[in-house]
Amino acid sequence: MRNIIVLGGGEDQIPAYREGRRLGYRVIGVDQRPDALGAAEADHFLCMTTRDPEGIALALGPIDVAAVISPASDAAQEAVAELSCIYRTAHQPAPDALRCSVDKGFFRAVVGRLGLPTYRYAQHDNVDELTKAATSMGYPLIVKPADSSGSKGITVLDGPTGLLDAIEHAWKYSFSRQVIVEELVAGRHCAVESFFADGRLAFMAVTDRVITGPPAMISLSHIVPADLGDSVQARLREAVTAICAAVGHQHGPVNFDFVLTPGGDICFIEMGARLGGNGMPLLVQHAFGLNTVEAAIRLALDEPLHISTSCRRTAALRILAVDVDGVLTAIEGLEALERMPEVVDVQVFKTVGERVRAYTQAGHKLGYLIMVADTHEQLETALDEALRTLRFVVEPDVKGAE
Repeated sequence: MRNIIVLGGGEDQIPAYREGRRLGYRVIGVDQRPDALGAAEADHFLCMTTRDPEGIALALGPIDVAAVISPASDAAQEAVAELSCIYRTAHQPAPDALRCSVDKGFFRAVVGRLGLPTYRYAQHDNVDELTKAATSMGYPLIVKPADSSGSKGITVLDGPTGLLDAIEHAWKYSFSRQVIVEELVAGRHCAVESFFADGRLAFMAVTDRVITGPPAMISLSHIVPADLGDSVQARLREAVTAICAAVGHQHGPVNFDFVLTPGGDICFIEMGARLGGNGMPLLVQHAFGLNTVEAAIRLALDEPLHISTSCRRTAALRILAVDVDGVLTAIEGLEALERMPEVVDVQVFKTVGERVRAYTQAGHKLGYLIMVADTHEQLETALDEALRTLRFVVEPDVKGAE
């Protein structure tokens, strides 16, 4: 039996394990956490970092690998490319598209060369250069690692106080020790989940993205479709197509975060040449009837792509989380939540008795809630009721306790 390697064993990679097995392949999972969800899902599991392709290949030996994939993880994309070369798989990622996923400064430069709206930024590994750039730009600013995702290492600053701490915080999450400081762009936060086939934009879902406030600015929910108007939608399609053409992304999934400014500019923030995280494929499947996980695997297998949608519904994805570190002692209202007619899927990744973390980065989420309705207004009303119904009870950590 041929093998598919899935790098990462978290909740956003699990659908790839299940789709790979459904398509008839033996699934090899890789994650450095011995308790990763993928350990129980994989046919064979390697407990090691996903950023060591040579070590992974050495551990696996000369096996038949049909495809390598890592949904929702920028950190593993370079290893995806190298393992694809080592095992000579049919699909090879485009180098510049890969670099956009792991180097925010490179992506900003691509956007600038295309003449698309941009904003001031500076990327460096030297604290003096970063401090000088911050002083030149003024505040508010965002400080973040240039090569990380999931809102890890992000700090929003209203003034120079805390800048050095913010740079140190970003360094902790940067494999390259590259930190980027950039202007905080005001406006409406949105996201794009799209798929290219033979150089053509075959699918694009645009969501309104609700985020937490400073300092972390993490995604809380997505509502699709975002009501942006025909003109903005057309400009967005043109810009996404231009960016992907510039970096050679001819096939497969790609996602973007952007801000629509009060003046109507589309300011791209980040790009990921892979399936989106935070349950985005789940939202797309319920809203449009499109299984992007299956499509991404079939692309990696070099099979013909058939991107088509079977429905178009107003849908919301809410990330379930808590605001304190501690032990989960109860989950209340789950059965009542599941009986709500608008609820189409609830996934909870933690069980009573487990430790949970405050939602300061995407990896600390507790689950996903997917809802559908006829209108945005009905959806927002139902979502409010759902959040009142479901309650995670946490016994907080005692300050100073080990």
